[in-house]
Amino acid sequence: MRYPTRFIIYLLFFLVIGINSFAQKVNDFPKKTDPLHIKVDKFDKLMLGNHWNEGAIMQYVIFPPAGIDRPIMGPQADCLDPTSEMLAAYSYKYAITNDPKDREIANQIFEAILKLEQVTGVPGLVARSFNQTDKPLWHEDVYWYNEWHESSSMPGYRWLGDLSADKFTSIFYGVGTYWEICADEAYKHKAADLLDRFVGRVIDDNFKLTDLDGKMTLWGNFCPNLPHQELNSLEMLAALKVTYRVTGKERYNAAYHMLIDRYHYDDRAINAKILFPPEWRNVGDDYHAARSLIMLLPLEKDNSLRIKYKMSLNRHWYDWKDMDLSWESSIWFIMVYQVLTGEDVFTPERQQVIKDMWGFDREKQAFKIPQGEGSFKLVESEYERTAAAMIRNYWFGRYYNIIDPKW
Repeated sequence: MRYPTRFIIYLLFFLVIGINSFAQKVNDFPKKTDPLHIKVDKFDKLMLGNHWNEGAIMQYVIFPPAGIDRPIMGPQADCLDPTSEMLAAYSYKYAITNDPKDREIANQIFEAILKLEQVTGVPGLVARSFNQTDKPLWHEDVYWYNEWHESSSMPGYRWLGDLSADKFTSIFYGVGTYWEICADEAYKHKAADLLDRFVGRVIDDNFKLTDLDGKMTLWGNFCPNLPHQELNSLEMLAALKVTYRVTGKERYNAAYHMLIDRYHYDDRAINAKILFPPEWRNVGDDYHAARSLIMLLPLEKDNSLRIKYKMSLNRHWYDWKDMDLSWESSIWFIMVYQVLTGEDVFTPERQQVIKDMWGFDREKQAFKIPQGEGSFKLVESEYERTAAAMIRNYWFGRYYNIIDPKW
């Protein structure tokens, strides 16, 4: 039987559309003109549908044909960031809605962080990411962060090591927020036990993040006996304060005051923000500082220490008040400053930045897939970045009455 040319063209068109639409579980994108709450809702569905890896949230997902039918393809060094952002987002959301469905999603994301520990086979050692696969995947060789291991504790899984100070911050920020406003009593115990193992292991290793081989990771230096960034001093103080809060164990309070009394981490924290020369300023460092300060300052009751932490916040504000707000978390810095100081700093222009928040556009790229012996194959696929920070920004703003639910 012969078909008309027009019929064949239509058939091919619908086959292509069908392949693209079913390669991703969720394809309903918002419009830039939609109200903020609609944009957030649709990006949330895109994240939970397309980026959900057993509760962990993938920072970057490559779809078929370069990817596979599960969201485990792409660079994964920063997966703890969107995972902790979504954990915090659903914690803030649950505190507003009191909806058991929101709490259950938060519980599943937290369970994924537990799995990031379990997959390493070492109590207190947390992976950057994990994939359920019995063999290396092509992206492991392509992206620069490639310290992948076979799991000895979870056969059929691979995990990414060499945890860094920024992921350390992600863990105590996300888990601490979850413990404070979302977890029920059973999950409070699980969260406290996780932070006890994780931060306790860092103390045991003289305030260093150590890897599977027992050696300090590339960016895991909080050690008082080694030169390190002032930002790392701030992060460690925040981690110890949060862990003492959730566990009630005196060892964390003692470690906190030892680092202050003997090594002056409180004074070092004042200078966590590099201001001069301006070209040394780093918005990524600002993000880690903001997460540390939003956890540390509300828990600290000693006024002399609060003054120092506020000095650190004010150094950051010197830059934040004039910074370009186009980066996904930069508007959150303004929210954090308002929450911590009580000052009303949301001008109409800054409110408009919130209303205009956007997650990501689905894009296309040609990916170089290794074929062995130094050869590559170019495959074009669609991919998505993460909208987790936008979603966290929204529910943080709702929780602290900065964002009007009608926006």
